Formats: sequence, C-alpha cells, structure tokens
Amino acid sequence: CALPILDDDRHLLTALPAVFENGPRAITVDTTSSAEQALRLIECNEYDVIVSDFNMPGLNGIDFLKECKTVRPDIPIILLTGYGTHELEEEALKEGAYALIQKPVDSDVFLSVVTRAIIRRELRQAALTQPLSIEARIFSMENKRLSSRLREIDDRLRSQIEDAEKGPS
Repeated sequence: CALPILDDDRHLLTALPAVFENGPRAITVDTTSSAEQALRLIECNEYDVIVSDFNMPGLNGIDFLKECKTVRPDIPIILLTGYGTHELEEEALKEGAYALIQKPVDSDVFLSVVTRAIIRRELRQAALTQPLSIEARIFSMENKRLSSRLREIDDRLRSQIEDAEKGPS
C-alpha cells in the first residue's frame, strides 16, 4: 500500500507517516509540501489513497481534489483541515472526497480512516476483476425470470383495468 501526504506543515509531514509504523499493514508514504509536486507524484505512481491539507498556498483542497479526480478518479482522497465547517465538508464530499479530517489530527482516527479507504478501494478493485460467483449468476437469472413474470402480471392487470374502464360491451 502507498499514499502521498500533501501539507505545508513540516511537523505533520513528519508526524503523519509515523502513524503507519505500527499499523495493521505496511504503508509506504511519500510526502510533499507542494500541490504541483503532489500532482506529479499522483500522475507517476499508483497510490491507494491520497491525503491532502485543505488550505494550501496556490491551490485549495477542492481545486486539488478536482485535479486528483481528473488524473486518478478511482483513488479515495482524504482532506485535512484546521478550518472545517459543515459547508466545507458538504462541498468536499459532493466533489468526491472520501473524508474530511479536522486538525489537530487524532492519530487513531487518521489511521482508521486511511485503512478503511484502502480496504474499500481493494474491495472495489476485487469486485471489478472477479467473475460473478455461481450464486450471483443464479440470483441474476432468478431476478430476470421474476422480472419477466412481474411484467406478465402487470400487463394482465393493465388489460383488466382497461377492459373495466371501457365498461360492458
């Protein structure tokens, strides 16, 4: 697993990667304080999740989020903010952010959110690459048969309603 962390706070760029040292899985972390450098990293590397500060010089979190979604639409993006409002959170989620974490960052919350984002992405990728199981194919066939039977019943009911509306002949 790998992720970039973008923040202009040097302290966080040191502290956040340390959160993963004793975590449940090995995670490689690239850090940068430049949005432009982060975008180059994202274009050139395969990451499982992206972490970015919201309030960056030159590019705010929403703009960065949109750029990331253009380059890597399938990667979850977690935004960090010290100035979070309900409106900001709504906008970030609307634009496709996986989560918005308030600063100061609680290391347990951070580890949990990043781990969940990685697991969610892994499950999505597995679902896209694995063929349907026998149970799923049977369920799909049964639904098609059920849908066909429901259409027949619906057509019969519509016909009866039309006949009733016409009245006796």
